[in-house]
Amino acid sequence: MNQTLHRLLASAACALVLAVAARADCLELTDGSVVNGKLLSAEKGLFRFETKFAGVITVAQEQIKTFQTDEVVNVGLKAGTHVLGTVAPGSAGIVVTAPDGQMSAPPANVIAIWRPGEDSPEMRDIKATAEKLKRRWAYEASAAINGRTGGSEKFSGALGFKATLESPDDKLMFNAAINRAEENGNQTADDWKAGVDYSAFFTGTSVWYARTELSKDKIKNITLRSNSAFGIGRKLRKDEKHDLEVRAGLGYIYETYTGTTPDFSSAGLDLALLNKQTIGWATMNNSLTYTPSFKDFANYRILHETTFDLPINAGDFWKLRMGVNNDYQSQPAGNATKLDTTYFTALILNWK
Repeated sequence: MNQTLHRLLASAACALVLAVAARADCLELTDGSVVNGKLLSAEKGLFRFETKFAGVITVAQEQIKTFQTDEVVNVGLKAGTHVLGTVAPGSAGIVVTAPDGQMSAPPANVIAIWRPGEDSPEMRDIKATAEKLKRRWAYEASAAINGRTGGSEKFSGALGFKATLESPDDKLMFNAAINRAEENGNQTADDWKAGVDYSAFFTGTSVWYARTELSKDKIKNITLRSNSAFGIGRKLRKDEKHDLEVRAGLGYIYETYTGTTPDFSSAGLDLALLNKQTIGWATMNNSLTYTPSFKDFANYRILHETTFDLPINAGDFWKLRMGVNNDYQSQPAGNATKLDTTYFTALILNWK
């Protein structure tokens, strides 16, 4: 009695397994093997198939002799049409059975398969392109604090903020920074700056730009410096890992000083080289600007900065920035030094 019951249960279990297998999708390959599971999608000559023994696998379309599905799927063909129905093997390769009839086609004519309720590969590409064309805000906040006590007293701190609105056609950037430093009771740095920079493509690789910046530097006796410019630029290289741009334009500089130094204002040139490059898992940024005045070409300013951004986590939410900044002014006010070089390390917070 027990043996008979066991045989009945075993037979019922086998029947259930066979019924489930019959309802599964399958691929018949050109070498004669058959893979059972669930057909997830197909595009660009690759079929994504979910199996119990190996998870999701990818099979090249040229290796598929025929296939079948238990549920309806969207089948896109080379002719530009698509049919919603179940797929079964047929004399031509496959037969798609829809509510209003059947259609036969060789598997090679299938360019895409997607499940009902999902976007077709073509629609996904359209949405992805539209998403890339959207303007997006990106924000960055930086902080660097250093101190020392003991034989000497030293403190330095810097805060920065940048907001960027960017699309493939243009870029708007706001930035601000403040810097303070003391050593043994003497103030060695006390400055701030804020600026706006806008650039837009007018041909495939040519851009026009406009920028302005206000700043103050107590150590250099600069009460207010205004530096504005506009001009054209050229993208020498632009891809996912490299952005190299040169700029040439006209600018206007206005400076007021403390003490008896007379104010200075003059139109001038605005020349710049901007470079951003991904090197492995780090990002390098370089900027070099040269702004001579028309009133006196011997009066000019050169700014250079090179930074390396190192991501701290996989999401690129936190970064460590290390860099060097050089600020050279040929005719500084008072007894200020011509060249200031700053080495810095800062913690960067990014969000969108």
